[in-house]
Amino acid sequence: MDYFRSLQSFFGATANSRPLEGIKVVEFSHYILGPNIPRLLAQLGAEVVKVEPPPRGDRWKYAPMWGGKGFYKGMRIDYLYLNANKYFLGLDFRKEEGYRLLIELVKKADVFVENMEPGTLDRYGLGYLQLRDVNPRLIYVSASGYGQFGPLHRLPSYDIIGQAESGIMDTTGWEEEAVDELYRLPDYPGDWLPSTMAVSAVLAALIYRERTGRGQYIDLSQAASLQRFMYHFVYMSATGRRLRRSGFFDPFALVSGVFKTRDGRYVAVAAMTEDQVKALAGEVEGLLEALGDRWRVYKSVQRWVSGKTLEEVLEAGRRLKVPIQPVMMDIDVLRDPWRWERGSVVKIFDRLYGEIVVPGPLFKMAGGDIGVKWVARPVGYHNKLVLKKWLGYKPDEVDELVQRGVLGYWDGQLGNTPPPGWKAEEDPVYQGERDEV
Repeated sequence: MDYFRSLQSFFGATANSRPLEGIKVVEFSHYILGPNIPRLLAQLGAEVVKVEPPPRGDRWKYAPMWGGKGFYKGMRIDYLYLNANKYFLGLDFRKEEGYRLLIELVKKADVFVENMEPGTLDRYGLGYLQLRDVNPRLIYVSASGYGQFGPLHRLPSYDIIGQAESGIMDTTGWEEEAVDELYRLPDYPGDWLPSTMAVSAVLAALIYRERTGRGQYIDLSQAASLQRFMYHFVYMSATGRRLRRSGFFDPFALVSGVFKTRDGRYVAVAAMTEDQVKALAGEVEGLLEALGDRWRVYKSVQRWVSGKTLEEVLEAGRRLKVPIQPVMMDIDVLRDPWRWERGSVVKIFDRLYGEIVVPGPLFKMAGGDIGVKWVARPVGYHNKLVLKKWLGYKPDEVDELVQRGVLGYWDGQLGNTPPPGWKAEEDPVYQGERDEV
């Protein structure tokens, strides 16, 4: 067996063990920035309880998208994945009894994640200083637009605001005589990227706690963490000059860009080394003479690409050993065998919502089972299961809490409802009789 095949078998031999198994997380968050942190921890094996005030909870589940077509069997499609592998507790923490119940959960938790407006949870007795007294080993994560202190910390923020405030938006688009415009990057990277970075902070805090016995407070600023991807302000500080927007050109590549093929597809080309440029110049007429003028380079490569089909251009890239890849559309991603083989796209069977295609784990880990086990549930779906596992409550005790308005369930609106045909009496997980997996 050669080296690469042995690696494939190495990563393919997954076990039931998960890196964060035994770690308990209480989530108190909404939209994307907050929920993505515990989602990633849950995929690594942590047990995450998403606490939502019934009956609505996290408002992201209701948000219309794609002309109102972004729902699947009553739930918003991206919400299903964003909240995968979590347990859903519908708890009114504003009631005294609900607050006491939440405190009991916090006593057993390792991590607490929230992304409310700074100061909000402190007013309810759920801020870091208050919960630290309850559980000194607790790792408390606050995610917000501008952090917990400073002149901007009270201001609200969303993805587009974070992209603007961080400076990322000023690096997009064009800065030419004919076209001077910039763009918002789609699909909410202003939420996904900072929240993914926060997971490394949680892991570091867990190691810190192992060494010292003490918990930690993690303050994540959306705008500040996005800025960490930027080197432009460092360049400005060193040279006094501003780096101009460069569109689809790579400013460090001798030849780069996005080009349209004869059959109407787009390809990205990047020749970074002299050998790659020379190899490409053997095919592209006038390329060497155009070097140094990116638009002349672009036009010469575009003439070459426009005379070929997508497959012909890709074959040339493989033959010349020049990086050339197609601009993938959604349908291409779904049909791409490399992604399925790699596990970047996976198909799961969810116990409630059936067969669903979801993104695979961010990375491969030998022997680690870090995939999606189940997708999101409506508000309060795991009430009986969570209180049984964490606090030893019996079903009738949970029912009494529901009657007193301490616990509650979903409102049945689009985005917050079980799938059609679901029956409570036939669902053992809902009844707290068994776990999801």
